[in-house]
Amino acid sequence: MSSDIRAHLDERVLVVTLDRPAKRNAITAEMYAAMARAIERARLEDEVNVVLLRGEGGNFTSGNDIGLFVSSDGAAHAESPAVPFLRAVLSLGKPMVACVRGHAVGIGATVLLHCDYVVASDDARLRFPFVDLGLCPEFASTLLLQRVVGRTKAAEWLLLGSQVPAAEAFLAGLVNRVMPPELAEEEALSIAKRLAAKPQQALRATRALIRDADDESASARVRRESAVFDGLRRSDEAQDIFKRFLGRQPEAIAARA
Repeated sequence: MSSDIRAHLDERVLVVTLDRPAKRNAITAEMYAAMARAIERARLEDEVNVVLLRGEGGNFTSGNDIGLFVSSDGAAHAESPAVPFLRAVLSLGKPMVACVRGHAVGIGATVLLHCDYVVASDDARLRFPFVDLGLCPEFASTLLLQRVVGRTKAAEWLLLGSQVPAAEAFLAGLVNRVMPPELAEEEALSIAKRLAAKPQQALRATRALIRDADDESASARVRRESAVFDGLRRSDEAQDIFKRFLGRQPEAIAARA
C-alpha cells in the first residue's frame, strides 16, 4: 500500500482514503497501484460489502499528478498507471460510495459516474479539465456523463472544463446529497454502512441489473478513450501544456487533471 493511500475496514465498509493533502491528493502511479489493490481486496474478501472513497485534508482529489503525462521520449504506447484502478472499479461488483469535499478534478470527477451513491460537501467543486490539458476525457465519461446529466450539460462540462459547484452537480443528477462539510463525511459513512448491512445477494443482484448495460458499454468506451487519450498525451500540443504547467510555482505542480 502506498503511504499516500490508506485503507481500513469499518463494519464491512472498506474506507479507501487518498492521503496526499499537501498536493490536494493529486494521484501518482504508486497511488493508482495501491487503490487498485484496495479495490481488488474489496472484490475478493467476503468481509467487505461496500467501498467508500474519500480524500484527506478537505479535498477529494485534484486528479492525476501532471508528471504522469510528460513523455521523456517518443516511446510507443504504454498502459497508463490509472488503467489497473479503472479495471478494478469496473469489476468490483459491490457498491461504492464517494464522499466529495473540496476539489474533485479529472478522475476525481469521472470516478463518480461509477459510484452508487455520492455525498458532496456544499463547498465541493467538480471539474473536467481534459480539453484544457490537450487531452480527452477518460473512465467512460464521454458515454456515461451524458446518460446521467444529459447531452447538453455533459458537453458544457466536458468541453468548457469550468468548475461545477456541488449544488449544480446535485441538480443535474451526478450527486445524491449536498451537505455542510462537517456533516458530509458522517453521512457518506452512514450510507455505506446501511448498504453493507443489506441482504448482500439481493443488493448485488439488483445493482447488477441496474448497471449491466452501462458496464458492458463502459468497458468498451474506456478502451476507446484510452487509445485517444494516449495519442493526445504524446502530442506536441499536450506536452507543451504539461511542461508549462510543471514550470509554475511548486504548489501548482499537483495536477488538476
